[in-house]
Amino acid sequence: MNTDTAYPVLVLCGRDPNRRELMKAHDPQGLLPSKSLLPMAGKRVLDWQLVAMVESPNISEIYLIGLSPEEFPSNLALKYIQYDRNSSILEKITYGSETLQKIYPDLEHIIICSGDAPGVTTKSINQFFDILRQNLDADLLIGVVPEDITLKFFPNHRRVIGKFKEQSVYPGEMYVFRHEIIPVIEDEIHQMTLKRRQFDRQKDTSKLIPILSYLGKRPSLWLLIIKYSLGLLSIPELEATLSRVFGFNMKAIIIPDPGFGMDLDLPDDYESLTEYIKMTKIKG
Repeated sequence: MNTDTAYPVLVLCGRDPNRRELMKAHDPQGLLPSKSLLPMAGKRVLDWQLVAMVESPNISEIYLIGLSPEEFPSNLALKYIQYDRNSSILEKITYGSETLQKIYPDLEHIIICSGDAPGVTTKSINQFFDILRQNLDADLLIGVVPEDITLKFFPNHRRVIGKFKEQSVYPGEMYVFRHEIIPVIEDEIHQMTLKRRQFDRQKDTSKLIPILSYLGKRPSLWLLIIKYSLGLLSIPELEATLSRVFGFNMKAIIIPDPGFGMDLDLPDDYESLTEYIKMTKIKG
């Protein structure tokens, strides 16, 4: 990955095979192929995100996977990767990676974002790329958002929180894989996707029980689990331990922007994100 050029970004669209509560609540007749198309404050959900992306000098092309031009017509210069919209996140990442490697054979990494983060801003996208360029040795780079700044705008966010010595954070909506590492850790990608959905969002998600139960199958991670449970684990320790055990270089980067982390996940997110958009992106 060159440090002075713009890069393509893969946007994960589509939907789950089984309709989730969010879409049952806000698209009860099942007319929309994806939550990315839900109307929000005068635009579609994905439109708000795309406006921020096209204004970033760090992004050269935007590739949507899981939606067709007919399903998501746009005046923006978008690229579409035709693929089953009901496929899993892992399947979309894998196919997207294979496709972009053919188009950009010299790029070692793939930059990915979800298609339901309307609050993301150009400023936070640029910050993500700036930090990425300082960590080009990473095989997996995840943007994380501090919980404290999120609580100011989303007091009932119900996100899956990691409580570390430095601060409490949750995953953001942009991340990076080195292409060659995806086949190696595809089971971990799939399992993390499944475990994330096993959380009871009405309870304290910071205990990370589904995720720690999965990690606990490896004795080499028991000390990490104990330290986390006691509130003694730091983010650098997490990075170093997971990198050593799984055999790849993992990095978490802090993006202090609630819009970078809040996606349309739960039914109540629609109302809270609509108000956030009106507050931060609609002038007047």
